[in-house]
Amino acid sequence: MSTRRRTLWHRAWGVAAALLGLAALTVAALGLAAVPQAVTDERQYLRDEPKQEEFILRLHKTSGLPQEIDMGGEGPLLERLEAGDDVTVALWRDYAVVARDGIARETADTPEEEAESILAVALALIPLGTFLLHTGASACARARAWADTGLPVVLVLRLKRAFGSSLGVLPALVLAGLTGFGPAAEALVWCAVVPLVRQYLIWKAVGGQGRHARPPVMGSPVR
Repeated sequence: MSTRRRTLWHRAWGVAAALLGLAALTVAALGLAAVPQAVTDERQYLRDEPKQEEFILRLHKTSGLPQEIDMGGEGPLLERLEAGDDVTVALWRDYAVVARDGIARETADTPEEEAESILAVALALIPLGTFLLHTGASACARARAWADTGLPVVLVLRLKRAFGSSLGVLPALVLAGLTGFGPAAEALVWCAVVPLVRQYLIWKAVGGQGRHARPPVMGSPVR
């Protein structure tokens, strides 16, 4: 492939990567903006449960009938239900609780832990979106140079850092659930994990190449 075609190729995938990164960061920003409202909804939901408006739902045993409410599992309530039984569905905004004979069961569609889930997605997208946007912009700006020398190996380190930072939301999400501190604990743990991931990857890179080693370039001749 000629240098001109390689240059055009780098610019093409650079634009695509930059746009994808921008989209990921936009989704992350929208998610972060939605977290406070999700926290408010969960608090109001737990406080207002006794005031929920009630409706009656009759179950019909009909093949092919779509499931209207996601119960999230079988549980003792569904084990006792028969075709034609009456159940009480208590609605709070768009969330539902199903009850019968004194047995209540929350559906899978509740605002509980919704804020933590939204925040986890947003935090995971931030490093990936940043990597894609930065790499795509660099590919466009240095397309000619990369066409001659190949991709810099430092991109591999940055990619590992981005994925490691994204995976950092997992322990953050678990700790938030265990402590009950919610999104605040989740964000703090993630912010602590990100620099640890960065330092670990730098330590591995320096240990493998030597303190004063110069990173090679992908595509450059090996001597």
